[in-house]
Amino acid sequence: MEDVIEQMIEIVPELLPVYLRRIDILHMIYREGPIGRKQLAERLQMTERPLRTETEFLKQQQFIVTSAKGMMVTGKGEQALINAQNIWRHQSSVHVQEKLLKQTLDIRQVKIVSGDADSDRLQNYELGLQVSQYLNKKLDRGHHTLAITGGTTMLDIAKNMQESLANGRDFTVVAARGGLGDQLAAQANTISDILAQRLHGRNMVLYTPEKLSQETYRLLLMEPSIQQTLQELKRANILLFSVGDAKIMAERREVDLDEAELIAKAGAVGEAFGCFFDADGKIVYRMPRIGFQIEDLASVAHPILVAGGSSKAKAIAAFAKLAPKQLVLITDHGAANQVLNGETH
Repeated sequence: MEDVIEQMIEIVPELLPVYLRRIDILHMIYREGPIGRKQLAERLQMTERPLRTETEFLKQQQFIVTSAKGMMVTGKGEQALINAQNIWRHQSSVHVQEKLLKQTLDIRQVKIVSGDADSDRLQNYELGLQVSQYLNKKLDRGHHTLAITGGTTMLDIAKNMQESLANGRDFTVVAARGGLGDQLAAQANTISDILAQRLHGRNMVLYTPEKLSQETYRLLLMEPSIQQTLQELKRANILLFSVGDAKIMAERREVDLDEAELIAKAGAVGEAFGCFFDADGKIVYRMPRIGFQIEDLASVAHPILVAGGSSKAKAIAAFAKLAPKQLVLITDHGAANQVLNGETH
């Protein structure tokens, strides 16, 4: 493929700049759509006249659609962006980095996209496209149960999941944890509903507080609706989740000051599923929570950790030490470089 691309560019040298310009336009519309032409021109630092020519072409070729709200990328446009990712992968050495990171973390597979989410969270849409592409290759036709956790990364993934993944497949999407009291948009219940709509599937929620006393925990476990959701979680063959920095997550989980001090003294570097763990992958503190438990990972066929940004490198490296070998990591250059340069070890 690389040889073919190089030969095409030699024969038609004007092909590459035109292609890259149109991909840049698609990228920006996908990231910020629906978006008007004037706003798009400002974002791309282009004048409106040449931009109009390009967007009319993309519309004619059905890569974008327009409405009163602005321009949006179509399913065909999403596939064009994935193809652009694949061309980038062929022309870069990212596959070498992916192999090295896979060996370093001793997990099933690693996929890396460009950028660093710490400096540009909008780049998370590439993570969403990569998750879609991975699942499209791995999943058989038929029914699947997909569990998803909360957080801003998962929100971005749900919004950017390709609807074409539902072709020939039927999905039940389940919230992997409760979250009453969290910011509504970042709750697992909200995110599972968004993803279920994207995949034209069924959604199951888990209405429980994130922070629980032992007594409340025991009482809620007796609720029939909660038991029904927990049973569905046990059937999940796909899990989408992220990890976070221990200090940030302790604040977000509203951990008591004494507990936060205990977590810090224990050397925790990351958190997932209510478990805080140190650099060696040892769980040093655990919050009582209803939903998917860290021990359940071993029974999931496709556990997919999606985490971008160099600030998450320590948490990624530590979590890999306690995760099952079938773990798949989808990350970005910022996090991958930070893990591989040795600073997280």
